[in-house]
Amino acid sequence: MLKKIILGLLAVLLIVGGIAVIKRNRKVEEKISPEITLESSKMITDQTKLKPEMTEAEKQAIENAFKEKGAEMTMLRDVEGGQTVGTAWRQFDKKFYFKIEASRLPALEKGFYYEGWLVGESGFFSVGRMDAGTGKLYYISDQDKSQFKGVVVTWEPEDGNPVPDKHILEGNF
Repeated sequence: MLKKIILGLLAVLLIVGGIAVIKRNRKVEEKISPEITLESSKMITDQTKLKPEMTEAEKQAIENAFKEKGAEMTMLRDVEGGQTVGTAWRQFDKKFYFKIEASRLPALEKGFYYEGWLVGESGFFSVGRMDAGTGKLYYISDQDKSQFKGVVVTWEPEDGNPVPDKHILEGNF
């Protein structure tokens, strides 16, 4: 009789313990939303002029700089709840080198493009359009832009409005 009581108590404890473990390990659905705010009043406009497409030699110079000197890297997270992933690299050595690489970007409809942004306490500026085919964006500057620690990739309509639109990826160095 005592054995049955002990076995019954053990069974109840196992069930209660199992329920507690399941509840603790159950993933809570996380609401993903942009954390980096790009207010149009903080846009650094002297940086927004459309730059010509980089040559393959310029892109290779950035890749070589990262290989030779190393680079700071950050992961970019999808703030739309999709499957997009990205990485950004930067380095300053006489020039500021920057690169974004993204994969699983949603297909672009006609009249839309992806744009990269660097964000700092003093404001933010565009680093250019992302090549939707490769998911890559390269940027180079003679000025050190290391104070811009935030990185954003946005989905933009071809409407002539330079203000950033829908956030897709975000990250911070």
